[in-house]
Order: sequence, then C-alpha cells, then structure tokens
Amino acid sequence: MVRVRAAALALRNGSILLARHVKDGRTSFLLPGGGVDAGEFAHSALARELREEAQVTATIGSLRYVIEARTPDGSRHIVQLVFDATFDGDVGPSTDPRVAACEWHLVHALRTLPFYPAVGSHIADDLENRRAEARYILAPWIDV
Repeated sequence: MVRVRAAALALRNGSILLARHVKDGRTSFLLPGGGVDAGEFAHSALARELREEAQVTATIGSLRYVIEARTPDGSRHIVQLVFDATFDGDVGPSTDPRVAACEWHLVHALRTLPFYPAVGSHIADDLENRRAEARYILAPWIDV
C-alpha cells in the first residue's frame, strides 16, 4: 500500500524548517508535514499538519518535489509531495507526540543531518543553485 505524505519546504534567512523526530533513541529530521487522510486534499493535509507540528498558519504554494521511496521487499512505499510554504508568525511547540520540535537549520546542514527520505543533498543542491522547477526524486529507503 502506498502512503501519501504532504510536506513543507519552508525557508527563512538561509535556513530551512525541519521536524526533529526521536524514535528508539535515534534522531532523524524530516520536512514538516504528514499523511494525507482519505478524502483530504494534499494542501489541506499540509496546513493541518503544520498547525499540529509547528503551531503555524501557513500559505501553501507550488509543488516543488515528488519524492518516492520503497523498501527493497516492497512492503512499505511512500510518496511525498513537497510544497513551498510560508508562515504567518513564528514556529511554536509541537502538539504531535512524534515530533520533538520543528527547528530552523542552515540549508547546507541537509548534507550531514540524518534526513528522511535520504534526499537532503539533492534539496541542498537545488536550493543553493536556486533551482526552482518541480522535480521527481527516487530516494533510497532508510529505516528511521
């Protein structure tokens, strides 16, 4: 079964907003967002998730990425739709128990942080080179 996730590409002063997750003592970073529920549009799902994870009201913009990853045995499959997002106000504490915090990180940190799906270098390259067109990335599966 395919899981569809909507995520935000939010930038501010050379930094990108990331959701820090801690699971089984391991820390990983994701673009803030979450699953699209049945009957829900991706933009609506993302706005809802940003309220939950970062306590922000967001303006959801253009599609920037479609990122797809699947386990080698095909048992798990995720398609992530990444949209530009801007916020009205500052990021607040998360009410989502899976998210330790949403934090601003310098874009180049995407190259070294444990980022999921494993496309941090691709996004950093695009942002540093001001590549603005939407694109598809097939990501390797990593367990988080």
